Amino acid sequence: MQPPQETQDYPPAGFQPMQSAGFVGHCRLYHHPELGLLGARIRPEYLNKLEIAHGGFLATLADTALGLAVFRACGSSRPFATVTLTMDYLSPALPGRWIEAHAHVHRIGRSLSHASLELKDGHRVIAHGKAIFTALHPN
Repeated sequence: MQPPQETQDYPPAGFQPMQSAGFVGHCRLYHHPELGLLGARIRPEYLNKLEIAHGGFLATLADTALGLAVFRACGSSRPFATVTLTMDYLSPALPGRWIEAHAHVHRIGRSLSHASLELKDGHRVIAHGKAIFTALHPN
């Protein structure tokens, strides 16, 4: 039995397309500047053969949201690189659903910063993630 799909392909009010280069630029992520949230609609091209969102897409959403949260929290103009990213997938992200990344920064250090998040479909948590980032220093 196929889950019902949302017919709307656009984001909720307040979300704007995220401008990004490279791989993330192909993922159609949306940013809510006031709330500091990232979100995405689960599109057909993000599905695996089980007809649910591919874990790699959800990890990309999480990694991007966590990095953005750390960047905003420290007010740095330096870019950050992910040192480690851990994901726990709790429930499937279904086609057509809107998924939001709710990130929390725990520590901004001199060399390493720590953050975690919940990926949510409404009030339902579909995944937990945590990451450590390092600020890149110019050569």
